[in-house]
Amino acid sequence: MFVKNRIVRWARLIALFFFGACLFLFSPVLAQEDEVTLTVLGRVVNTQQLAVPDAQVRLFVGGRPLTILTSDGEEADVVETFVDGSYVLEVRLPRSMAEAISQGEVQAAVEVRHFTYRTVRQGLLAREIARAGDQYYVEVQPIVLPRVFNAAFFIATGVFLLIFALISLRVMHETMAALAGAVTVLAITYLAGSKHADFYIIDFQHAISHIDFDVIFLVLALMIFVAIVARTGVFQWLAFAAYRLARGRPWPLAVALILITAITSAFLNNVTVMLLIAPVTIEIALVLGVDPLAFLVPEVLASNIGGTATLIGDPPNTLIGSYAGLGFASFLWNLAPMVVVLTAALIVMTWFIYRRAYAQAPTEPSAALIARLEETSRITDPALLRRSAIVAALTIILFFIGDVFHMPPAVAALIGATILLVWARPSIAEMLEEVDWTTLVFFMALFMLVGALQDVGVIQVIAEAIKGLAGDSLTVAVLLILWVPAVGSAITENIPFAAAMLPVTAYLSHTIPGAENNVLWWALALGTCLGGNATVIGAAANIVTAGISDRAGYPLTFKGFFKVGAPLTLVILLVSTVYLLVRY
Repeated sequence: MFVKNRIVRWARLIALFFFGACLFLFSPVLAQEDEVTLTVLGRVVNTQQLAVPDAQVRLFVGGRPLTILTSDGEEADVVETFVDGSYVLEVRLPRSMAEAISQGEVQAAVEVRHFTYRTVRQGLLAREIARAGDQYYVEVQPIVLPRVFNAAFFIATGVFLLIFALISLRVMHETMAALAGAVTVLAITYLAGSKHADFYIIDFQHAISHIDFDVIFLVLALMIFVAIVARTGVFQWLAFAAYRLARGRPWPLAVALILITAITSAFLNNVTVMLLIAPVTIEIALVLGVDPLAFLVPEVLASNIGGTATLIGDPPNTLIGSYAGLGFASFLWNLAPMVVVLTAALIVMTWFIYRRAYAQAPTEPSAALIARLEETSRITDPALLRRSAIVAALTIILFFIGDVFHMPPAVAALIGATILLVWARPSIAEMLEEVDWTTLVFFMALFMLVGALQDVGVIQVIAEAIKGLAGDSLTVAVLLILWVPAVGSAITENIPFAAAMLPVTAYLSHTIPGAENNVLWWALALGTCLGGNATVIGAAANIVTAGISDRAGYPLTFKGFFKVGAPLTLVILLVSTVYLLVRY
């Protein structure tokens, strides 16, 4: 009996040991079978309802953070939002806990952090949780992050205003100033921001992502194209043809030069047009015995007006078209009619302003000077001109049909420039020397600097301020987007002002009822392109023309330009206001 009891006791101990071993070995499997998956979907936006990428998202249950499963099966404490601000959180948790969350017995919340926003924690509502087997799903309402006004905000603002002042007052070359601004915010980010988040403005990768390479390559292609065409002497020939057409009479000549400049500026960068046509204009004026400024000032005003008509005519339009996804045909259809009216207004005002200067011209110009002018205004390479004309026509066709094939304007311009390079076979080294690399670097540095303003929230504050003034009134928004950039572009160069206004206009276009017809984009184009006519520093073409005139011995002063440009700008902006309000 005693032996039998010992055997039973040992058998029970062995069985208990075996059961305990099995429980120890297989408990993870049993626990895993009792676990479920909770998937949380959502999106993070700012107060403008724009996506916030690269924000860190965590999930809290009962006040404690949970480990998140990443898309590659790894575990992480946080996930980052995608470019569109969306995120996916996937966690494993006991079924009982999932049930408690779905019944509201246990609180669960999503926490979002970003260095330029306030941290926000938003709870999961039990009624929004759906269940399918062992899967629990919940789609969280968009989490709105309010901006935080930290040191980075004020530093980026201060740097941008300083660069604006340096460019406006011509203290420093615009490219050098913009590059200095971009480098400053990057240096502060890495030297101070790496130690303290309040000084984190923008990192290099984000800065590069803000560069609009559609604009860069469009301008590059047009520079190459114009460099080849300029070798034919066609621009000088056009100016002399205008002289012959006017039979040497100053007023008809002024009208012809205005029309030639406006038309060519619509299809070629207006800065390039003035670089080519201004020198021969000065020669013609000297032949006639007329102050060259009586021709140059109307010409440069015409270049800014004509450049407003198309996507490629004026740098602000190029920026707007790329940012808003507006094609060549859209610009031509919406702005060209206005440009025709404004060009007519310019011709009328030119007569009233310069009629005395034209009347004082001698009746018989010097024959020797005319012969010399004719000699320097010949077509030097007719074959190259024919090829250029064919390729130019092809490129314009590509601009028009680009929207059908979803072709960016830069691609159309690169196709044309490359075809002309292969066909004409100029020295590629000489062509690259003709490219204005300083302008391209200026654009890239400016994009980075404006990107820093956008990342720290300066652009958002400006947009919300304008939205507060406009409310839901499209009329007030049109007036603000037309006149504020116009005044700003008169004070400083219009390119940086246009770049800063792009995200502002985009926000208003999405939030104001009726703005989906792109009227605010056309208002911005007219405001930045035409506002630059008020002062000599308002547009790049003005600055270039002033430099050419100064070197020729006829200084174009700020006061002298303002006396002509300001009244004209006021008139054309009033006409533009009526046009926008009536048509749209």
